[in-house]
Parts: sequence; C-alpha cells; structure tokens
Amino acid sequence: METFIMIVMLCHIGPIGQEACIPMVQNPPVYYETEKKCNNASIKKRKEMAKIAIENNIIVTNIYSTCLEDKSKP
Repeated sequence: METFIMIVMLCHIGPIGQEACIPMVQNPPVYYETEKKCNNASIKKRKEMAKIAIENNIIVTNIYSTCLEDKSKP
C-alpha cells in the first residue's frame, strides 16, 4: 500500500534580501510504497528544483525534503 508522501522545503532569498522558506507537496499528492522509494524520489526532486531555480535566477539557500507516512490513508 502506498502511504509515504514527500514534503520539500525550499528556502530562498526574497527580493528584499530576507530568507523565506516554503513547504511544498506535489499536487496532486504522490504516494510511495516504502520510505526508501520516497527518499530516492526526494533526492531527484531536490536536484530538479535546484536546476529550475538556477534557470529562473532564484537564489536558493537550501532545499530540504522528508518522507512522512500518511496515517490518515486507509
């Protein structure tokens, strides 16, 4: 059963020079069978987000990710 969901936190420098962090979840949410599969996908997602940020001149200070088990899923 697919119950693990990835949450990514993107931190960047805003237009006035202050750091801001934004939590993100894929829409619609993507669920993974195991925490390991979710963690592997999160590594790829962080790299993809960093590349997109560079292409769009966004000053990223950090990208975090974690995989959580959604206990509300039946």
